[in-house]
Order: sequence, then structure tokens, then C-alpha cells
Amino acid sequence: MENLLAMWETFSLSETEGSKYRVCGNSGEGPYHLVARFFTGRVLSMEAIARTFKLLWHAKKGFELRDMGNHCVFFVFMEEFDVDKVLVGEPWSFDKNLVVLKRVLRPVEVKGLNFDRVSFWIQVHDLPLGSLNMRIASDIVSLAGVVILGSGDVEEFEGGNYMRVRVSIDITKPLSRGRKVEFDNGEESCNRKGSMPVRNQQFGLWLRASTPNLAKRTIVRVAGYEDEVKGALNKILLSKCMRGRDELKCNLTRGL
Repeated sequence: MENLLAMWETFSLSETEGSKYRVCGNSGEGPYHLVARFFTGRVLSMEAIARTFKLLWHAKKGFELRDMGNHCVFFVFMEEFDVDKVLVGEPWSFDKNLVVLKRVLRPVEVKGLNFDRVSFWIQVHDLPLGSLNMRIASDIVSLAGVVILGSGDVEEFEGGNYMRVRVSIDITKPLSRGRKVEFDNGEESCNRKGSMPVRNQQFGLWLRASTPNLAKRTIVRVAGYEDEVKGALNKILLSKCMRGRDELKCNLTRGL
């Protein structure tokens, strides 16, 4: 090793060899890239990975994958929409082991990537009446990581008596097990999921939340009387316009 370092210190390139080549990044027109780190000790099978994620991702124009070693896989997509859909669907797992995805926007070596963050859904239960909203839920879970808010979060997941917040979590650190919450009336509550086992296990399956039933909606919105009247009048006007257009078309046909 010392001999190799000594040789490298005296190493130099010729004038022809020393010319630089600039590697350009993605032009924005595709293809689009993801790198995945599989947190498993088993040998990865590219065929098994392709079959599994083909069924899960439903990529519009398919994808290509390549084994990069060290349990890293390079994914190539032709549609940016497919990449966005995969990232929104996090977290992903393979063979019951976590898969961490990293979007690649510029030329970079795999060993230079940090697979340290994954987006998870965190449930917030037992919020007081009047406080069951996304802002308060986001403030509570902000201790666990970086809150990710997107359009449609409230409408899509309001089928229960709790809130769900998407959070980017640093997986190199211990999970946040709870947080003290103080209400306006001075009462305090420790917001946590589950209860401590007899063995005082700090982390375990008790942290896992139940899967929400999105088909069962528990929130129903009732339109006001004025809105219903306006909606009915609009339907009547639209129906008359359609009939008038059909009659005009019929008269024109007869004239021909």
C-alpha cells in the first residue's frame, strides 16, 4: 500500500491524457434516474426485484434496473411521472426489508450518495375536538422529522378520527417515541402510539400504527340550502342550453 501511494505521488499525465472531459447532467427530457439501497444481508436478484416492483409501481413506460453492488440498484425510467409516483408511494420494502430511494439529478458516484432519509406516514390520535386539523398534527410530529405537505393530503386521508402526516425521517437516528403536548386548558398529554411492553422495550412493533381503511369515510359534508338551489338552477340552465343547441342543429339539418 505504501509503495502504491509513493508511486501515485510521482504519477503524472501527458499533455494528451490530461485533456478534460466534462460529463453533462440530465437535460430534463429523460431518462430519469433513481438509486435504491436495499437494507438486507441477502444477495439481490435483479429478476426478483424487477418482477416485484413491476407489479407495485405500474410504470407507464416500464423501467430498467442495474446492480451497482453493495446492495444498491440503479433504476432508469423514461417518464418523469413514473419517478414522482414511486417517490410519493414511499416507504417501500423488498422481502420485508426497507428500501431507501434517492433521486439522481446530476452525475454522481453511488458511493457519494447518502441513503439516510425515508418518507413515512405518522398517525396522530386523540386530538381534542376543534384541534383535528393538519396544522396542529404537523406541528406535533415535526419532532420526528421534516414534515412533507402536499395538495390533497387532507381530502385523501380524512376517512378516520385521526390525522396522518407525511414525514421525512432520518433512519440513522432512533425513532421518536412520543412528545408531550399541552392544551389550552393547561392539561398535558404524552402523545405516543401504543404502550410500553413489560420488558420496557424502547423500540418494537408497538410503534407500528394500524393500516387505515380509506374506503370507510367517516366525514360527510352537507351543502347549504343556497348552494343546493344554485346547483339545481345551473343544471336547469345547462339542460335548456343543450336542448336549444340540439333544436338549432336539427333546424339546420332540415334546411340543408
